Amino acid sequence: MTTLRDHLHSIAAGAPTVDLTERVIRKAARRRAGVYASGAAAVLAVVVAAVTVIGGRQEGDIIASKVTDTLPASGVGPLKYAYYDFCGEKWTPGVNTHLFAKECAQWNVVTRTGETYRMPEALSVYTEQTKDNYMNTSAPLVISADGGRVAYYSEKDRKIAVRDLDSGRVWLTPTTLSRAEMVARGVLLALSPGGTRLGMWGGSGQDLVVEVETGKISRIPEGWHVRTVGDGGDPVVVTREGKDGGLGALTADGTVRAFPPTDDVESVDLSQPSPDGGAVAFLTGMKGGLSASGALEESKPNDTIVVLDSTTGEILHKARLRGVPRDFQARRAGGWLSRTEVIVSGPVLGGSWMKSGKGTPVLGERTYRVNVRTGQVTPLAAYTYAAWGGSLELPGF
Repeated sequence: MTTLRDHLHSIAAGAPTVDLTERVIRKAARRRAGVYASGAAAVLAVVVAAVTVIGGRQEGDIIASKVTDTLPASGVGPLKYAYYDFCGEKWTPGVNTHLFAKECAQWNVVTRTGETYRMPEALSVYTEQTKDNYMNTSAPLVISADGGRVAYYSEKDRKIAVRDLDSGRVWLTPTTLSRAEMVARGVLLALSPGGTRLGMWGGSGQDLVVEVETGKISRIPEGWHVRTVGDGGDPVVVTREGKDGGLGALTADGTVRAFPPTDDVESVDLSQPSPDGGAVAFLTGMKGGLSASGALEESKPNDTIVVLDSTTGEILHKARLRGVPRDFQARRAGGWLSRTEVIVSGPVLGGSWMKSGKGTPVLGERTYRVNVRTGQVTPLAAYTYAAWGGSLELPGF
């Protein structure tokens, strides 16, 4: 089966002046299929738009790409998303990196009420290259589903940090993680819905789950990786590496209870745990992929939502999607709006950059709510930026 990694390499081969971030490749390895481009030849002027669908029409709030205010020490409301966009700078790694404006490579966070701040303590991109990691790479940042906490790599502390935006409290993970490890191997993060537990995938040791406020560590057995993390008392779902694949739940004694085999489960992105912690959801049914020109060829979008018991792996519900918009390409599931509705998202791929190199591409994410019992799909919002490169993170993903 052709993987997203294969599709991305195909795209890169067809558009040699554009480099795709290694972060996408790593997300693909976890089947977290978000699409982000990193500009190796030209990063054009960027504007970020947060567009919300209200009553069938779109209302947007345009946000300037250059942000001057730094994130306050405390008193910040829940986040709507985080992004970086290079401020439209032309950046050629290894050539003009030393001239690159640092603030243009910083994570910016946007609150639900529209305030935008720079977050200089959170490393965003690094440009070192290795034999196995030859693409531009971004350091991880994730936002809790409730928007109240954010996890990121603190280069100053050489640790992953979790920050509570209202109180300003910052917790550091017990394990040290050098920048060299980030470059060589990378790390992916999974933050629980309330930001009380953090899963870490990658680095130099075993995968971990960290109790944020106490620092207590649970190690994931060899051969398994963190997939989704619940708050205290809720399950941690893990995935098995290798050709056999499969999912399981981390038990109280540190072992893994393997789930029964489920069609397509090795190639999907699981949601966070449901509000009662008892279920996780995923989309399935997508076929086809991206051609070298960037077009979706012989593609069939996801058409089914599946809900698994997060402790046993039993299929609880399975529903065909209804009311699907024409441009629906959702690939991953995130947080839940209620016991019966989960948020899903897919990439926004616009512009002509993969065809002729003319015009500014539009990147970002489009979200929908899906009723897991009826399959009803309702558009929520589109978060887009016109650029050759950058990254975007949404709460709960």
